[in-house]
Amino acid sequence: MPRSHLYPSDAARQQAHRDRQRRAAVAPGVPFRQIGPHCTVYCSDWHAVAALLPRQAAIVTDPPYRVGKAGFDYTRTRRRPSHWAQNYVGLDQDFDPTPWLSFPEVILFGANHYWDSRLASGSWVYWDKTEGKDPGDFARFEFIWLSKPGPPQYFPWQHRGGMRRGEMNWVHLPTKRHPAEKPVELLTFLVEQTTAPVVIDPFMGSGTTLAACIRLGRPCIGIEVDAAYFETAYARLQNELQQLALFPQGAAQAH
Repeated sequence: MPRSHLYPSDAARQQAHRDRQRRAAVAPGVPFRQIGPHCTVYCSDWHAVAALLPRQAAIVTDPPYRVGKAGFDYTRTRRRPSHWAQNYVGLDQDFDPTPWLSFPEVILFGANHYWDSRLASGSWVYWDKTEGKDPGDFARFEFIWLSKPGPPQYFPWQHRGGMRRGEMNWVHLPTKRHPAEKPVELLTFLVEQTTAPVVIDPFMGSGTTLAACIRLGRPCIGIEVDAAYFETAYARLQNELQQLALFPQGAAQAH
């Protein structure tokens, strides 16, 4: 009888071992930090660690991409002076989703700005950022693409300048940690729709995707090219882990 019939779980165990080796591997010269037993963050461009990433993973990310011909400028003064002295890397470039579409599960913010025919088979989440209120100088909505097929989904969550619901409300967070920081409540909603053994955010920013993963008990990998944002994310995720250790049941019930 073939060995695979005698030991039906061998292949799964071997794949899990290879994935653990990939997560534990370190590219030469790439700074990284381990946060608890199941979260690894790299401070580098994603190309430097691409070969280390487990292939059986869910990509959940808000990538940098150009909006319009000139691109978006976070440093531009609106009604109030901008908090940001410079834009983050990649905001002035077209984004190519090709490297990530080979993963079994993919969730991409803003995919309508770089849509192509390969995204036709997935589904969309409509994030209503104003919940019917005047958007002012801010976007009324944002589209999020999911590789899994299904009907469109609607997620209402106010996120308009300083008027933000939930943990990012001005009372809790007067200044965002990253210009494009997203609500952890939204990322929790998205991560919960994936089933892969590990979640990867190759454009980690302030670490919101990984914060959602830690709360949900999901192994995760983050990559951030900007050293300052990397340190911000690392400190945030360390705090998430400490809070989870202090209030494990409360965190699970709340999120």
